This record gives sequence, structure tokens and C-alpha cells, in this order.
Amino acid sequence: MRQSKSAPYGALPGEENYSRTSEFQSYTAIELPEIDDQKYRPQPQPLKVSQLDRISRLLWDLTLAIVALLFTVFGIWVSCIDGKPAGPDSMGSKLFEVSQYAPTVFPVLFAAIAGSSIKSIASWRIQTTGGATIGLVEQCLGSQNITGAILTQIRLRAVNFVAVFTILLWCLSPLGSQASLRVISIVPSYPGNPVELTTLSTFTPYQYGYHQMATEAITSVANPMTASLAAGRILATRNQDLWGNIRPPVIENLETNSTGWMNAPQNDNLTYASLVGMPVIGLPGSGNTSFTLSGSYLSVSCPVFDTIHTLNFTNFTGSSAPSPGNGDDCSWTSAWGGYQFMIAISEPCSYSLNASMTRTRNARKLVWESWDRGYAGAIDDRSPITRAICDITTTYVDSNVTCESSGGIQSTNTCNLSSVRRSVDESHFHKNWTVFDLNLPGDPELPKSYNYGLLDILTTLYPYVEQNGGLQPLIGYFIDPYNPVVDFFGENLMSPKTTTPKVFGTRLSQIFNSMLYLGVSPSAFTGSVNMTKITQKGSQIKNTPVKFMAKNTHLQNIVKCDRPWLAVLIVSSVVIFCFALVGAYLHLITIAPDLLGSISVVLLQNKIEGIVGSSTWSSDEWSKNTRDTKLWLGDVQPETDVGCLALTTVAQDVPAGSVKQRLYY
Repeated sequence: MRQSKSAPYGALPGEENYSRTSEFQSYTAIELPEIDDQKYRPQPQPLKVSQLDRISRLLWDLTLAIVALLFTVFGIWVSCIDGKPAGPDSMGSKLFEVSQYAPTVFPVLFAAIAGSSIKSIASWRIQTTGGATIGLVEQCLGSQNITGAILTQIRLRAVNFVAVFTILLWCLSPLGSQASLRVISIVPSYPGNPVELTTLSTFTPYQYGYHQMATEAITSVANPMTASLAAGRILATRNQDLWGNIRPPVIENLETNSTGWMNAPQNDNLTYASLVGMPVIGLPGSGNTSFTLSGSYLSVSCPVFDTIHTLNFTNFTGSSAPSPGNGDDCSWTSAWGGYQFMIAISEPCSYSLNASMTRTRNARKLVWESWDRGYAGAIDDRSPITRAICDITTTYVDSNVTCESSGGIQSTNTCNLSSVRRSVDESHFHKNWTVFDLNLPGDPELPKSYNYGLLDILTTLYPYVEQNGGLQPLIGYFIDPYNPVVDFFGENLMSPKTTTPKVFGTRLSQIFNSMLYLGVSPSAFTGSVNMTKITQKGSQIKNTPVKFMAKNTHLQNIVKCDRPWLAVLIVSSVVIFCFALVGAYLHLITIAPDLLGSISVVLLQNKIEGIVGSSTWSSDEWSKNTRDTKLWLGDVQPETDVGCLALTTVAQDVPAGSVKQRLYY
């Protein structure tokens, strides 16, 4: 009988021709052929990595490291251009565009470097003389991503340096990703430059009081005045007139005696002192220009506002004219607007009453009279007369204004009032001195009726309306300032008495201020003008340009570097850069085969001794309960000519990397 061979996998040997039969079953032993191990065993070879693989892996690791370092360069670059303009083609705009893609690239790069480097630590450690514990290997292999890094420590109940390090390392991935996005932003900036602007003083006498200049006023003053009246609806809510001049607000509607700044209403409730505004010369053609515009306007208040029943308007030119009753004025200058209304302004008793900053005077008087329903020829058909007896004073106001330029070749400026106050300049005259008083410097060449030139042009703005049976637009302005140039019919609609004394005084002052502003220099208010040559012969105060400073700001996008996020980005990218270099070094010095993390590790021969456990344990339980057991990837046949690499727990076995040029099966 031939000697039986050992059966593989621990099977019992069987005998030739041995059989067992029974009622139910029979067994036959099959002899397996003998396997020649030497025939199928691979040729011995030394432990080494091919030069091509080594260089390729090194280049890959260095490429990842350089890309990681680029994030640091990106952050430093952003820091260097912090505060610089960010135009469409600027470096800041390009870096900002790059930052939009960085949060996608950074976590992918981080995972590629961190996962590979952490695994390389385990592969390198098990081939060293010190070996690696199962816990360390499991921690490295389980920490290939941020979720695994956290769950692995929980599964292993690991509280050690490796656990803390891996969790902190992976926390840098989302932080660095957000930092690459938030480190740079494009924000608006408004750098300012001082500019010098020019305006005209509104506390200046009407320039067309002379008889020889009255004809010129018919076109230079009357035409823009009628245009402003016709545009009442357009100007109702605008702080700029038809020519872009800035209209001062009626500060009396906001307060009474305050001298502090008050916010100007940003709705339609702001009332303006004139239909014509103050010109501002020299506004830049781009950006926003902020400045404080100082000016003055005539204020009319009418304590007497009633109806009288007389056959004619009051005669202010005769000896029986009523006295102004203010102690300083003795006569009147008056003018009729056809047969529908009349205006009279009181005049001082003597030319010696000159405007002076060292003295004051009582307020001038202004009288308005108009027929309630027009004028009829028959005495019995004449309607009552609306009468207003008013005081004329001057209000000085400062306005904070910001003008925004539209840019371009023919740029326009849109101006807004932010706040106003009563002027605190102590060089102003007392409020009872008005521009009418500036026409009385004691010069005998000036006739006493100088102010008649203003009233005359005011009452003859529409010379043909009355002839055609229409209502004078000045009366219509009191009734409906949004549409004054129309015919009005009916008993009540034609009477200014339908308004209140305050509204009547405001609208009357708007008419006067418009005429007075235009009378300073029509070309300056409605067009271009030489600002250096605006004077009036014989006037006490020369109308010289008033210069003041403003701040011009341009909306400019600039680069904003967020310093805290910059620090996070630099730390994250430097750490991952260093980790990439560590991984590259470990890949170079590791010569043992890398089977960790692959199912192929179960095919590797091993020499595991002294491990006690339960067959019912899961892989997690095996890892947790044996985590302190050390492993080596060593030569388990050091006494033979050809070695064999295997996983072992025996410290005396020779580590794979300790013997150079040795052959292994």
C-alpha cells in the first residue's frame, strides 16, 4: 500500500480502496495530487521600488504640495493689493474671480494630500524597528476623510495624540475652503478730494431797477420767470430748478428758532423758497460732490389777510396813502397788474437809512390787493378785494447738499438736500434788512423809485392775458401753483383768500425770490457766465463770486482683504503643504509593498501569535480590543537564504527595511 499524502487544509488522509457503504450513504476517499511548491513559487527579488515609479510618485506628491502652497501665495497676494482699485481688468478682479473656484479646489486637494499622507504613515511605521500598533494602523486607515477621521476615533474609543491630530487636521479642510473664498472681497469705496466751487450771493440787489435796464429785463428776466411759473408742477417736488440750480428750502416750515442741523424731509412735503435756485459753478463731471451751500431768501409773513369792500385798489401814490406804520418807512413804491391786482412796498423816510451790520430797522411792509372774481366795468358788479398786509424779512440758511454727476461728455448733476439749518455766520445783516435796502446807498444818482423796476416787470409778465379775459397767472399761482397759467371761473376759485395766510405768504415770497434771483445775473442762473465780472455800479455790495470748498468723492470698487480669514488660509495651506512633503518623503523611504487598505492584505502570509479573541467579534471589536498589539511587516524566515515578508507580532523578526539587497519570496 502506498504511503498516504497529507491532505491540504487539514483534511484527514484516506486509504486506497477503502469504502463504507450503508443503507443511507457511502464515502470514498480521493487522493489529491501532490503540488510542487517550487514550481509555482515566484522568483526571489530584492525589496525595491522601480526608479520610474519612485520619480512618478515624487513628482505627483511635489505637484500637490506646490498647488497647496499656491493658496498661501494667493492669500499673500490678496494682502498686498488690499485697498487697491478693483477695475474690470485689474489684478484684484482677477483674484476675486479665482476665489470663486477656490472652495471647490481646496477640499479636493486637501483630501488627496491628507488621505495619502496619513496612509503612508501606517505603511512606513509597520516596516520600522519600532513597529505599529493595530490601533495606530486602524486610526490611519480609517482617517482617509473628515467623516472617517471622527467616526474612527469614536469606534476605537481612542483619546490620544493621533486622534486629536487627525481631527484637527481634517478641520482645516472646511476652514481653509471658506478662507479661500472669504479672504478677498470687492467693496465700494468713496475716496474724496477737495474741490473749489463758486456761487453767487443771493443777498444782492435787483440789477434792473434803472430805467435804461428795464427793457433788457423784459427778455433776460421775464422769460425765465414765466418759464418757471409754467413749470410749477414739475418743480413742486424738485430741489433743483429748470437749469439745475439748487433751490433752498423754506426753513420756517421745519422749525422756528433752532440753529442746529435738521434733516431735510426726503418726501414731497419739503417746500422751497423760490422757483429759481442758486447756481453752483465748478461741479466735477464725475463722482459725488458734497458741500454746504449758504444763501438767503426773502421771507413774507402776512399777519393781515382779509377781504375789503371798496370800489378801487388803495392809492399808494397820493398824499392820502396810508402810512406803513413801522417807524422807518414813510412812502410806497407800487405797481398794478392790469386791473386785477396791485403790489406796494414801503420805502424808508430817508436815504440815510442804509443797511448796516451795526444797526437794525423795522421790517418793511408789503401790501397785496386783488379782485376776488376779476374786474367789471359797472360799479355794482365789482367783487370784494382780497388784501394782505405783510412783513418782509431775510432768512439766511445753510444746506448740506450732495450732487451726483451722471458722467459723460455732457454730464448733469442730480443734487439732494440732506440737512438744513439757520446760518450761524455772524457777518449777516439783521433779518429786517432785505435786498431792497441795498438799493439805497445814499447815491443821489439812484432814484427813490429804484424798486419800481422789480414791481413793474413782475406786474407785466403776462401783458395780454387780461385783454383776452383771462386770469393773471400770478393770481392763479396763489390758488393753484401747479397750474397757474389757465383761466379760472367761479366765485371762489379766483380769490387768493381761499388759501391760508401762511400759504399765501410762502407763495408770494417764492414769486419775489424768483425775480430777485434772476435779477442778480440772469446768465449766471440760466446759462454760462464769467464769474469774475459781475458787479453793479453804485451798489453798496458788489456781487462778486462766492467761493467755497467741497469734497468730491468717486464710487470706486476696491479690494478688501479679510485678515482673520487670511490667517486661516495661510495656516491651512502651509500645514497641508508640509504634510504633502512628509508624505512624499515617506513614499521615498518606504520599500515594503503597500497592501494596507486593500482586501489583498488577507492574502499576505503572516506570523500572528498570542492573539486571543472571539470568533463573534466584528472587525471594529477586533480593532478596539487589540489596538495596543504591535505589528511588524518583517522577515519571518531570517535564517534562510531567501526571506519571506509577513505580518508578525514577534519583535525578534527582522523588519523589512533593515536588510538591504536581501531576496524575498
